[in-house]
Amino acid sequence: ALNNDGFLPHGIWDCTLAELREHFGTFSGSDHRSRLFARLEDLFQNMKRSGLFEMLLVDGSFVTAKSAPNDVDLVAMLRPGHNFERDLPMSEYAFVSRAMLRRRYGFDVVIAEKDSQLCKTYIEFFSRVRDNPGVSKGMLRLSL
Repeated sequence: ALNNDGFLPHGIWDCTLAELREHFGTFSGSDHRSRLFARLEDLFQNMKRSGLFEMLLVDGSFVTAKSAPNDVDLVAMLRPGHNFERDLPMSEYAFVSRAMLRRRYGFDVVIAEKDSQLCKTYIEFFSRVRDNPGVSKGMLRLSL
């Protein structure tokens, strides 16, 4: 449930794709949310098939009370022990390139290895409310 400010309560909340669709993927006044959700679902399924990622944290105005959200921000968590030195085939590179993800899906996706310092930094950053730095908000976790 969203708090009085229209945000998820502070923390990381487990969620299924079906729950995400039910709570944030539709809005009777417009098809904007359903179009965003369709792209998110496509990204989720493709990341799952890649086997590179353990989870996806969902943030941005998509997981707020806004009727027409601007964006979906994502933290894609690579499985621990990911080999950053190996050459990736294009099919895998497409999922670790922020620019390619932005072009294909239209989302801001940051990528970090699960439990890394970089991952913690991203979580701290995305927990802030841009217009109100004293307020923190939550994110949804989709396991892949």
